[in-house]
Amino acid sequence: MYNVLYIVLIAVIALLLAFFQYLYKNRKTTSNVFLFLLRFSTLFLVFLLLFNPSIKKQKIETIKPNLSISVDQSKSIKHLKQESNVRSFVELLKANKQLNEKFNVRYYSFGSNFKELDSLSFSENQTNLFKPINEFSKLYKKQNNPVLLITDGNQTIGNSIEFSNYKSPVYALVVGDTTKLQDIYIHQINANKQTYINNKVQVELFINYEGNKDVSKKLTISYKGKNIFSKTLHFSKENNVHIESLFVTASEKGNQYYNARIETLENEKNTSNNSKSFSINVIEEKMKILLLSSIVHPDLGMFKKSIESNKQREVVIKNIKEFKEDLSNYQLVILNQPTKEFETVFNSIKSKELNYFVITGLQTDWEFLNKIQSNFYKEAISKSELYKANFNKDYSSFLNTDIGFSKFSPIEDKFGKIIVNTKVNTIAFQKIGSFETKNPLLATIEGTRNRVGVLFGENSWRWRMQSFLENKSFQPFDDFMSSLILYMSSNKRNNRLQVNLSSIYYANEVLKISSIYLDENLNFDPRAKLWLQIDNKELKSSEKTPFSLQNNSFKAELENLKPGEYSYTVSVENQSIKKYGSFKVEPFEIEQQKENANDKALKYLAHNTKGSVFYNTQEQLVIDTLLKNEDFKSIQKSSIEKTPLINWKWLLVLIVLLLSVEWFARKYYGKI
Repeated sequence: MYNVLYIVLIAVIALLLAFFQYLYKNRKTTSNVFLFLLRFSTLFLVFLLLFNPSIKKQKIETIKPNLSISVDQSKSIKHLKQESNVRSFVELLKANKQLNEKFNVRYYSFGSNFKELDSLSFSENQTNLFKPINEFSKLYKKQNNPVLLITDGNQTIGNSIEFSNYKSPVYALVVGDTTKLQDIYIHQINANKQTYINNKVQVELFINYEGNKDVSKKLTISYKGKNIFSKTLHFSKENNVHIESLFVTASEKGNQYYNARIETLENEKNTSNNSKSFSINVIEEKMKILLLSSIVHPDLGMFKKSIESNKQREVVIKNIKEFKEDLSNYQLVILNQPTKEFETVFNSIKSKELNYFVITGLQTDWEFLNKIQSNFYKEAISKSELYKANFNKDYSSFLNTDIGFSKFSPIEDKFGKIIVNTKVNTIAFQKIGSFETKNPLLATIEGTRNRVGVLFGENSWRWRMQSFLENKSFQPFDDFMSSLILYMSSNKRNNRLQVNLSSIYYANEVLKISSIYLDENLNFDPRAKLWLQIDNKELKSSEKTPFSLQNNSFKAELENLKPGEYSYTVSVENQSIKKYGSFKVEPFEIEQQKENANDKALKYLAHNTKGSVFYNTQEQLVIDTLLKNEDFKSIQKSSIEKTPLINWKWLLVLIVLLLSVEWFARKYYGKI
């Protein structure tokens, strides 16, 4: 309506202007009328160009819900002989017109990686069920975006999918037989990855049994082909998980490989998971530890005796007033009840970024300690308090067990609230009388450049004595202290070349190695060129490959390595810096450890997201369920579009043409 009024108004104005120029008080000759019409047309088009009238058009867009179909591409699908079932179902989905009309269907594949589906190869060496769900959560922030997983449900890497918070329903077609087969297997092995020579290392094994009968099977641990541990374990339908804890002695330096094996069941179909390997890196160097104190206290003797129970460690006790050495000569500095006299030592620790362990007590100057470091703060008062130890079973920085902390005598410290200013990992919490607190009593802190430990209290010497009375041996306490000191003294800060890789890989697994090279100022140096060389003496093979720079690290990948033990060397071109080590490739593939499908985690996921789980022969039911679900509706989105009535380019050309004709006409009629 408004556009019509504008056009009429423009026409009237153009008419009046042209009339006053050529016809008002002039004779109405043919030439004047012709020039009047030309000027009217020109002015009308100029005004039309300036006002640029447009029309509004309502555009309605139909947005279909997304259906993300993610197909398991791992080798376990091929191992369970389900390739043809998966292929036929994918083709069925693609051919269904109703499904494609209702949904915006997109196909993806997952295994160890996640990507858009191009072809079905079933060649992935690992299965990460969490990967597609996590990626879809990032991609689709709102609801109305269902997911269909086509998988056998056997996950080998990644986080658990059971408690995913994906906002739309997740459906799963489980391929393969889900019937539970009789099986006994080693589920997990926990062991500290590093120790010193002649140390005893704690190992925890988790053995699972799936069956209805009562069985007794022998667990053995072997090292270099010889059995070093053997024990018969008893299982039943109810008692189907056994945790075995033992110690192995690290007698040789370097990566030492051990194999755990549980006897097979009668007629057990899957036997590849009855054995599992683990490794321990054994260090030969002797560790030197400095213990600084301004007072004489029984705790000093306890720490020295307990730490030096490991012959590879030496504890040097010094009075803070007399100490003038270089702290760099020590792998760990223990500071007993710091006061202002420790200021120079603290400043040196900061500048050299050394690991240190603080023991507090009644002689501690808390005003000084609160100012000199920023990891923790205590609002201490002059009154003292007795604190018992409450063991934290969730401590994760290194493997340890409760050595009877709850039975130990309380230790004494000044009373006050502890405020931790950084991420702390607590070994034992404070317990005052029968009141359990969340304040740390014994804790470690993992900094960016160093590690810090703290024991809030004195008289811990009683702990070692009580452990002896309880166990008739100092070994449990000393083993715990050994693990704590090993963790506290470990520091990669001084290593300009750092290499990160696993010590055990499975057959056909991609071997991934990452490395960091620092310049002399300990800054990452992206200009360096790193090389990886691996050798296998038994196979008489050698391979050398360059690292590639990715973000702030160097990475290398190797595939199709034959089973066996390999040594590796990482070197920096034109530098003498090198890193040596070893790893082992197991003779079996991890994707072949399951002989049936697993729907347990998928059921939890489907239930939590209001989806469903389907099985072989239910392919059409999957499609029908998706089509009949009224929650998945297309959304109509309307928008208003303004479309110009005229094309300004053609209008401009027409104006120029009219002006040109008018000029030539005026010239012809002698008006110029």
